[in-house]
Formats: sequence, structure tokens, C-alpha cells
Amino acid sequence: MRKIVLLMLIFSLSLTGQTHRFIYDMVYKPDSTSTNVRKTNYYLDINPTETYYYERSYFLSDSIEKANNIKTFEGKLSDLLSKNLKAKEYTLYNVQFFEVYQLKDKPEMKWNIQKETKNIEGVKLQKATLRFGGRNWIAWFSNEFPFQEGPYKFHGLPGMIVELYDDKENYHFSLNKTQNFKETQYVKFFKNVKERGVEIPYSKYQNLLMSYYKSPLKFIKSGQLEIDENNKLQLEDGRTIYKPEELRLYEKEEQQRMKKYNNPIELNKAIHYPD
Repeated sequence: MRKIVLLMLIFSLSLTGQTHRFIYDMVYKPDSTSTNVRKTNYYLDINPTETYYYERSYFLSDSIEKANNIKTFEGKLSDLLSKNLKAKEYTLYNVQFFEVYQLKDKPEMKWNIQKETKNIEGVKLQKATLRFGGRNWIAWFSNEFPFQEGPYKFHGLPGMIVELYDDKENYHFSLNKTQNFKETQYVKFFKNVKERGVEIPYSKYQNLLMSYYKSPLKFIKSGQLEIDENNKLQLEDGRTIYKPEELRLYEKEEQQRMKKYNNPIELNKAIHYPD
């Protein structure tokens, strides 16, 4: 966050821009029982009528496509999130193999603003706390930014969230960079998920995940994908499945993975998979 002062000076000169981009470093524990952490970057684009929140891999894919007119994507398809600023409604887009599900939400943020403040490189930040999603959160925000947004669904403070973490340090967000654009920025993948996405209630989504846990190979067994010498399955860990008999091992490994890496931001929405 040492770049914040310079970035805020640049930011103040560009308030007429159509997209204000905030890039956060996120450090998190996929497995809450382990001390191992992962690091990634998330982008928050604040446009005139809507915000978009997405992992850096989508930005890279979109940049390559625009520069070379080649469609490509590497890495796991993580969830995308948009917010209708007028309706104050969030839509989470979850990609499950051949399907896209839209989960709509209007979360209430009942912040407790504290008197405690701190300065980082000349920028004054104020502390706020919140109970949300089954976790206790601590936020540091700055009213020097003319927005009341933050990473993921966090919003509603009288300023921009610069730092955010839960009291167990499962998730830690730090603002790394800000950018401003005269023209509205739009990641094409959002258009794809909006067109293909099917809106469902969260209860049905939970049932779908439980169904997938019980049969991770359902999309293959149903004939949506066939494994043979001409049709291979690329796994997230880099392995490739060439033979149908290799799928049985994959099924067990996938179930173990789902149970192990079950530490979402909204902990109260975690799926309780059977033993």
C-alpha cells in the first residue's frame, strides 16, 4: 500500500473517468485447518451504473483476446460478481462445467465505525467492524475516495475500503493500485455469463453442489463429455485424463478436494459435505 498517496493524487485528477479500477491483493486460506495460504489479485471496476469484481486471470485473458483476437483462458474459472448500483443488488456468476448460475443478493452491511485511525504513507484510514457471512471483519477505509465500495460484496462505509480482513485471518484484502479510464472498461467474459446464466435461488445452488459432490462425473456419465483417444479431460492441477478407468480415481480425489477446500468468504454458506 506504499503507492496509495501517489495513486490518490492521480485519482483526484481523473474523477471524470468512466471506469475507476481498484486492484486488491488477496491472501487467503483455501483450507481453514491449514496454515498454507494462496495469493491472487482481484479487480473491482466501478462503472457509471454497475460494478464488476473478478480475478486477475479474467483480465489477462481479456487483454490477450483484445490484442491478438485469440480466445484463451488459463486457470480455474472462479466466480465473477457484479453489482447494479441503482438497485444495490449483487449477482454472483458461478461456472460449473457447461452451466452458468446467477445468484442474486442484497446483503445488509451493519458496520460499527470505530474512533481508531491509522496513517499509511500519509493516507488517513479509519477502522470499522462488521459481522457478515459467519465471520467477524475488520475494515480500514478512507473517505478521501469518493466511493463507498470494497472487495467482494463489502460496501456501505463512508469511503473506500483500503484494507479488510477477518479476525481469524482466513482472508486479507489490501488495496494495491488504482486506475482511471475515460472509456468504460468491460471484461467480455461478463457478457458471456450474463447471456448464458440461469438465475436460481441459493438453496437450489447448494443442492447442485451436493449433487456434484455425490457424483463428480455426472457430466461425463450423462454423455456431455466422452473420454477417448480424441477427447481428453484436462484437470486443474495440470494432469490429463486419457482413459475412462482413470476417472474413478479422479472422482475420489475431487470429493476429497471439495471437502478440504471448503472455506468460502461467506462461511455460513459453506456446504456441509458428508463424511
